[in-house]
Amino acid sequence: MLHNSNTPSNPHRIKAKTSELFRLGMPSRLLTIVCLAFFACAQKITVPVFYELKNEPVEFGGKIEPDSVNVELLEYAIFLQTNLQRQRLGLWPLRFEPRARSAARHHSEEMVRLHYFSHTSPDSKNRTLKKRLLQVGLREGTAGENIAIYPIFKRQEVLVEKPLPQLEVPRDFWRNQGIRFTYDEFAKTLVERWMNSPGHRSNILNRHFRFLGVGCAIGMFNGADVFYVTQDFASTNY
Repeated sequence: MLHNSNTPSNPHRIKAKTSELFRLGMPSRLLTIVCLAFFACAQKITVPVFYELKNEPVEFGGKIEPDSVNVELLEYAIFLQTNLQRQRLGLWPLRFEPRARSAARHHSEEMVRLHYFSHTSPDSKNRTLKKRLLQVGLREGTAGENIAIYPIFKRQEVLVEKPLPQLEVPRDFWRNQGIRFTYDEFAKTLVERWMNSPGHRSNILNRHFRFLGVGCAIGMFNGADVFYVTQDFASTNY
């Protein structure tokens, strides 16, 4: 279930938001972001090796282990799945932007650390997407953001026709909670859920965007192991 600010959440399903519109002089209550941002002060950021590979295949088949997650591999898998959706519909692929990735990773980690889920940070210096991108050295253009909370383990919803009398079966009953996603499976499932939400889909398929950074962090939500995921899109890289 996709989650926007006025939709009740469910800890077993996707929880995601699109950010608000921040164009100068425009109201901030619209859901799909097109953020005009002017930035300063660049910083040197290391590019993960995955993004520098040309035609070499990347192995995504391994299961995600909560105690030894390869966060950079997961981010790259989400990056690729996002571009597959764009290319499927005839759009150019987004290019990796390390500064956008840094801002996205920091936002996911901060949401885990400060126990919140929003595009608006409780930390004043990181309050908005505009401020977060300012800190990583981009300067101008439009930008968008998708965020999500998604469980590490596969969960399959099943109908219980006749609950056993000795058990209290909740309305949403889940099985196979111990089956782990592969990195590719997780990325594909998450991006497909985003594509089924108009606001998130709009960001992914925005014709103005040229660059993307994905940032993930592992955390807990309602007692379950989850990933907090942030996608930061940008129209320029200067």
